[in-house]
Amino acid sequence: MGDLKLHWYVLSKFAVQTILGLVQALLITGIFTLTVGAADKGILFSGPFVETFITVWLTIEAAMALGFVISSLAKSGDKAMTLAPFVLIIQLLFSGILFELKGAGEKISYVTISKWSVESLGSIARLNDLTMKIQQQIPTAEHKFQEIFKSTGAHLTQNWLIMGGMTIVCMILCTVLLRSLSKDGR
Repeated sequence: MGDLKLHWYVLSKFAVQTILGLVQALLITGIFTLTVGAADKGILFSGPFVETFITVWLTIEAAMALGFVISSLAKSGDKAMTLAPFVLIIQLLFSGILFELKGAGEKISYVTISKWSVESLGSIARLNDLTMKIQQQIPTAEHKFQEIFKSTGAHLTQNWLIMGGMTIVCMILCTVLLRSLSKDGR
């Protein structure tokens, strides 16, 4: 920790990771936009590039903060690496992208980063407005509107605020865990 107070130590790590996250988000969004293309209009901005960039960046930030929590919980790097796949599986299962979440699964999804990221990206892509392939083959097939993919500014902003809040909560939790670790004397 180089004689830094704990909160400055955590903030320094967060600052460096934030810069790296910005670069990653820019690269991911830029490459995706160049290869796949983008819609004509965005929800909050004139185009979807900025909205997608912000969503990807907030996802990276929240995931990084969650990684700090996992690192704070583990006694060694090996144990942290053992926990990481479990956390990733939970993020995938409760993202809402594999299957519709109902009951307890839906409630659990509220504390996963992936749920809010998928909702944001689905809203930006206007998934509710897309024609499904089965509708082209069977015109009577209905496309069910999914509330989680509402393409409104309020919905997108809410998802961003939730991901930002998760980042703050994880950083506070990381600091608390590191404080107890320093008292533990490991």
